[in-house]
Amino acid sequence: MEENGLRDLLSKRLYIELQLFRDSMLQREKEDIFQSSYVIEVYVNLYEIFMVHIDNLDIGIMRRLLNLKFGIMEHIYQEWLSRDDSFFDELKAFACDGLGTLSELGNLDCREEAEDGKRPDKAA
Repeated sequence: MEENGLRDLLSKRLYIELQLFRDSMLQREKEDIFQSSYVIEVYVNLYEIFMVHIDNLDIGIMRRLLNLKFGIMEHIYQEWLSRDDSFFDELKAFACDGLGTLSELGNLDCREEAEDGKRPDKAA
Protein backbone atom coordinates (compact mmCIF):
# COMPACT_ATOMS: atom_id res chain seq x y z
CA MET A 1 0.00 0.00 0.00
CA GLU A 2 1.25 3.48 -0.77
CA GLU A 3 2.14 6.10 1.84
CA ASN A 4 -1.05 8.17 1.46
CA GLY A 5 -3.20 5.06 1.84
CA LEU A 6 -1.39 4.08 5.03
CA ARG A 7 -1.74 7.61 6.38
CA ASP A 8 -5.46 7.53 5.64
CA LEU A 9 -5.88 4.16 7.37
CA LEU A 10 -3.94 5.35 10.42
CA SER A 11 -6.05 8.52 10.60
CA LYS A 12 -9.21 6.43 10.46
CA ARG A 13 -7.93 4.04 13.12
CA LEU A 14 -7.13 6.89 15.48
CA TYR A 15 -10.54 8.47 14.81
CA ILE A 16 -12.27 5.15 15.55
CA GLU A 17 -10.25 4.78 18.78
CA LEU A 18 -11.34 8.27 19.84
CA GLN A 19 -14.98 7.53 19.01
CA LEU A 20 -14.90 4.23 20.94
CA PHE A 21 -13.40 6.06 23.91
CA ARG A 22 -16.08 8.77 23.60
CA ASP A 23 -18.85 6.17 23.45
CA SER A 24 -17.47 4.38 26.51
CA MET A 25 -17.46 7.68 28.41
CA LEU A 26 -21.03 8.47 27.39
CA GLN A 27 -22.15 5.13 28.88
CA ARG A 28 -21.15 6.41 32.32
CA GLU A 29 -23.04 8.42 34.87
CA LYS A 30 -22.58 12.19 34.81
CA GLU A 31 -20.46 12.19 37.96
CA ASP A 32 -18.14 9.52 36.52
CA ILE A 33 -17.75 11.53 33.33
CA PHE A 34 -16.89 14.61 35.35
CA GLN A 35 -14.33 12.66 37.37
CA SER A 36 -12.81 11.44 34.09
CA SER A 37 -12.26 14.95 32.76
CA TYR A 38 -8.46 14.57 32.81
CA VAL A 39 -8.42 11.37 30.76
CA ILE A 40 -10.94 12.90 28.33
CA GLU A 41 -8.76 15.96 27.88
CA VAL A 42 -5.64 13.85 27.31
CA TYR A 43 -7.37 11.65 24.73
CA VAL A 44 -8.65 14.65 22.79
CA ASN A 45 -5.23 16.31 22.95
CA LEU A 46 -3.49 13.11 21.82
CA TYR A 47 -5.82 12.80 18.86
CA GLU A 48 -5.21 16.41 17.85
CA ILE A 49 -1.45 16.01 18.21
CA PHE A 50 -1.47 12.83 16.12
CA MET A 51 -3.54 14.43 13.38
CA VAL A 52 -1.17 17.40 13.15
CA HIS A 53 1.94 15.21 13.05
CA ILE A 54 0.70 12.23 11.04
CA ASP A 55 2.24 13.71 7.89
CA ASN A 56 5.70 13.41 9.51
CA LEU A 57 5.49 9.63 9.99
CA ASP A 58 7.36 7.38 7.61
CA ILE A 59 5.87 4.28 6.01
CA GLY A 60 7.55 1.87 8.45
CA ILE A 61 6.15 3.60 11.52
CA MET A 62 2.65 3.75 10.02
CA ARG A 63 2.73 0.04 9.11
CA ARG A 64 3.89 -0.96 12.59
CA LEU A 65 1.22 1.22 14.24
CA LEU A 66 -1.50 -0.26 12.04
CA ASN A 67 -0.38 -3.78 12.99
CA LEU A 68 -0.68 -3.18 16.74
CA LYS A 69 -3.23 -5.42 18.43
CA PHE A 70 -4.01 -2.86 21.14
CA GLY A 71 -5.24 0.72 21.24
CA ILE A 72 -2.62 3.28 20.26
CA MET A 73 -4.15 6.09 22.28
CA GLU A 74 -4.81 3.92 25.34
CA HIS A 75 -1.19 2.74 25.33
CA ILE A 76 0.19 6.28 24.96
CA TYR A 77 -2.16 7.47 27.73
CA GLN A 78 -0.97 4.72 30.10
CA GLU A 79 2.66 5.57 29.30
CA TRP A 80 1.89 9.23 30.01
CA LEU A 81 0.49 8.33 33.43
CA SER A 82 3.68 6.50 34.35
CA ARG A 83 5.86 9.57 33.73
CA ASP A 84 6.83 12.01 36.42
CA ASP A 85 4.73 15.09 35.88
CA SER A 86 6.09 18.39 37.08
CA PHE A 87 2.83 20.21 36.24
CA PHE A 88 1.46 19.84 39.76
CA ASP A 89 4.71 21.00 41.36
CA GLU A 90 4.90 24.00 39.01
CA LEU A 91 1.25 24.86 39.61
CA LYS A 92 1.70 24.52 43.38
CA ALA A 93 4.70 26.88 43.42
CA PHE A 94 2.94 29.39 41.18
CA ALA A 95 -0.30 29.26 43.15
CA CYS A 96 1.37 29.60 46.55
CA ASP A 97 3.53 32.49 45.37
CA GLY A 98 0.46 34.11 43.87
CA LEU A 99 -1.54 33.99 47.10
CA GLY A 100 0.51 36.77 48.69
CA THR A 101 0.24 38.99 45.63
CA LEU A 102 -3.44 38.27 45.23
CA SER A 103 -4.18 39.07 48.84
CA GLU A 104 -2.66 42.53 48.38
CA LEU A 105 -4.83 43.22 45.34
CA GLY A 106 -8.12 42.03 46.76
CA ASN A 107 -9.39 43.93 49.71
CA LEU A 108 -7.64 47.14 50.68
CA ASP A 109 -9.91 47.42 53.73
CA CYS A 110 -8.05 44.53 55.36
CA ARG A 111 -4.95 46.61 56.10
CA GLU A 112 -3.85 46.77 59.70
CA GLU A 113 -5.44 49.24 62.05
CA ALA A 114 -3.44 52.10 63.45
CA GLU A 115 -2.36 51.94 67.10
CA ASP A 116 -5.41 53.98 68.12
CA GLY A 117 -7.70 51.30 66.63
CA LYS A 118 -8.75 53.37 63.65
CA ARG A 119 -8.54 52.07 60.14
CA PRO A 120 -6.19 53.87 57.76
CA ASP A 121 -7.76 56.45 55.50
CA LYS A 122 -8.62 55.31 52.01
CA ALA A 123 -7.74 57.40 49.00
CA ALA A 124 -10.72 58.86 47.22
